[in-house]
Amino acid sequence: MLNPTEREQQQGTSAEPLSSERTLFSICFTSRPGSALAQFGRSWFGRVNGGATLQAFSMSGLAGVASIGSAPMPGRHLGLHAPFFAPAPLRKGVRLDEVTTHLASFAANRQPIETGPLQLTRTHRTLTLRPTKPRPELDWLALQCFNAFDSYADRPETIEGEQPHLNPHQRLLLRSFGQPNVMSEYRFSLTLTGPLEEDQSERLSNALRPLVSDVCDVGIRVDGLSLIGSVKEQTAGQPLATNSGRPVRLLGRYSLAG
Repeated sequence: MLNPTEREQQQGTSAEPLSSERTLFSICFTSRPGSALAQFGRSWFGRVNGGATLQAFSMSGLAGVASIGSAPMPGRHLGLHAPFFAPAPLRKGVRLDEVTTHLASFAANRQPIETGPLQLTRTHRTLTLRPTKPRPELDWLALQCFNAFDSYADRPETIEGEQPHLNPHQRLLLRSFGQPNVMSEYRFSLTLTGPLEEDQSERLSNALRPLVSDVCDVGIRVDGLSLIGSVKEQTAGQPLATNSGRPVRLLGRYSLAG
């Protein structure tokens, strides 16, 4: 008989495995299949294909409301998720199954976390769901993820000019750790859209609020960590992309069972 962690891993793993070579990995919270949050995510983003990424934003979640124009999503978006460890290439010599084994053990020794009520808010031109009050437990989990899995990551040189919205502290973190939103700058966030103009954001927010009101009132239970994989690609003369248009895949979901 499979234990809960093994059952979740089996359900979330794609039949075609990714090789370690040229693979990006990240660690996220994704909703438990069958939960209210998962149902909302499926309605909002469109259909899910056997654990594979959604190809683009879907307007299916706004059926019956007035047209608000397009609301773009990142091409590699994995539906509704909150990142704990941002996508990074595997370091040379590291196998993907090493990360998988470590994550299963890591999750088994940590407890679920309640977010408390959420709010729909605009963050860097995108619409997100975030806890209304600080949750140090979530920040601590993100820091533990970074400390536990950064040794598996290859950190290519990052061009600061490509991220003009960063504050001085985030730029320091980017130069030091290859990521700007770590440690004190981490914020638990479920991203619902890509970049929006201000008027578009306002209209979409008004349409979204009744759809997320129940989830926001109750909050969510962060009860698992998911390993996400994708294949990096390189354009001639350009550095390896960590956010390309290639699909991503849910490789396994591991219960927080500590």
